[in-house]
Amino acid sequence: MAALTDARLGEIPLGPDGYGEALLGVGPWVIRITVDGGPETSEPVDLCGEDPVGLLGRAARWAAAPGHETVDLFLDHHLSEFAPDELEAIAGERAPEGVEGLRAVLQPIAAHFATDASGGRQLAVDVGFGPDITEVVLVVEVDPEGQPLSVDAES
Repeated sequence: MAALTDARLGEIPLGPDGYGEALLGVGPWVIRITVDGGPETSEPVDLCGEDPVGLLGRAARWAAAPGHETVDLFLDHHLSEFAPDELEAIAGERAPEGVEGLRAVLQPIAAHFATDASGGRQLAVDVGFGPDITEVVLVVEVDPEGQPLSVDAES
């Protein structure tokens, strides 16, 4: 089986179509990493272009910052969907109440890398309350320099 070795993330198994997926520990999180169109090389690559903890954390903090209408709707929806004991389990006993409690626990849960023929990189970071807590996540598109561009909700 072919694999892509990332200098910072480690080994990601690749299928014959160049798609790969792995569950990897990245700093304080366990993140599902997907690669579409992985480069054909036996040399390590650098998908993130920087420390992945910084990159993923920046995307999550940007999405969690007040003022994104999509994020506000996402949080309002989940606030009404979770029972009080579920909210406490997700946000913790001492978390702020309501939407702010949910905003405080948003975290990166997946990173999707795609490469094109010219070696260009695309990155989207899924942000949520933790793995498998909801089927709807926030998706932050990140530019090639690692700066967040947009946020959308997807299931």
